[in-house]
Amino acid sequence: MAAHIYFSESGNSGMFKSASAAYVYVCIYYALVFMGNGAFSSYIGLYYSKINLDTFTIGLLTSVGLITALCVQPLWGLAADRAKSKNSVLLLSLLLTSASIWLMPASGEHFWLLLASTALFYVFQCVVNPLSDTITLELAGKSQFNFSRVRTYGSVGFAGMSAIAGWILDRDINYMFPLFSAMMLLAFVCACTIPRVEGHQRKQKVRLKELFNSRALTVIYIYTFIIESTIGFFFTYHAVYCQEQGISTSLLGIGVMIGSISQFPFMIFFDRLYARFGVYKILLFSGLIHLLRWLLYAVTVTEFTVILSWALHGGTFILFYLCLAEYVNRHVRKELKASGQMMNSIMTLGISRIFGGLAGGAYASVFGIGSGFAVCAGLCAVAMLAFSWYVKRYAASTAAQAETNSVAQ
Repeated sequence: MAAHIYFSESGNSGMFKSASAAYVYVCIYYALVFMGNGAFSSYIGLYYSKINLDTFTIGLLTSVGLITALCVQPLWGLAADRAKSKNSVLLLSLLLTSASIWLMPASGEHFWLLLASTALFYVFQCVVNPLSDTITLELAGKSQFNFSRVRTYGSVGFAGMSAIAGWILDRDINYMFPLFSAMMLLAFVCACTIPRVEGHQRKQKVRLKELFNSRALTVIYIYTFIIESTIGFFFTYHAVYCQEQGISTSLLGIGVMIGSISQFPFMIFFDRLYARFGVYKILLFSGLIHLLRWLLYAVTVTEFTVILSWALHGGTFILFYLCLAEYVNRHVRKELKASGQMMNSIMTLGISRIFGGLAGGAYASVFGIGSGFAVCAGLCAVAMLAFSWYVKRYAASTAAQAETNSVAQ
């Protein structure tokens, strides 16, 4: 990669930082953050199961954390957009995330303490990924490195730690908490080296609702909500369901690692895919892959189908994540970029996961987890049909408008 330089946005220090150094710092940072996620996100449902919580309570605890994130993420986004340095907000969230995770095991099996500790943890943790993306996308634009390549290092860290964590947590599930806390502390140290990016609302205040002036972005968000609610059901219950079917935690760890590796081609070639196919076709393709995964779980769960499902994982969440990140970075005004990335997180990890966890938990408690995956496949099919209809109509109207403008000229 070219080692050209850019001027730091802080401006008053007069210091230059090389693009190659910024790229290295950010890659290491992403690897550490996602290593922490790899030791936590895929196994927290299993921890709740081990302390004898039922499926509905597991869904409720998961959803309460996400509801908390839903409430505070817009506030974090505005704070970052209006801060002198977005990095300072990120550093604070990393430090508090590392500390607050210890409240969960300290709560024991007491439901109300678990509820409060989970909510407090997500107050701080929910800002880490979207604000990291905001900072990195701005640095990538200035230094001309590839954001999706940086994100690949995150998946490398996630994959490696998921496999290691599956082996470690098979011995004691409580080890997830020191693993996660240590990774967040290391990420905090690394984040101190990332070049500063300023907030853009210090002079002009812009309201969050302006994000939804775009009809295209609003429709993308609705489609995202439906599809990602199914993956919310999956992440909440797949570990518990697989163990009910005789799948070991070690194999789950291998599956998660394979799922992370399966994302690499999509991340490495994402810019080319986006340029060739555009956001709509990529999102439709991802919806189809979601549907296929849920059908596998609905029909049968064996060691083979679990591994096969995780091998398809690369075509699911990461494509929505990258499409929304890139769309907001290209089409949303700079004063709302942090808020836009927070809204992306709300749609992919907030509202959708709340619905998937709560509605899925209620359904699973009556009809079972297995048939819940069949419902998820049906939801994906309906959402794809509706989104495809919109894309054809929108594309036709856009082409007609372009032709009208050409004739007028």
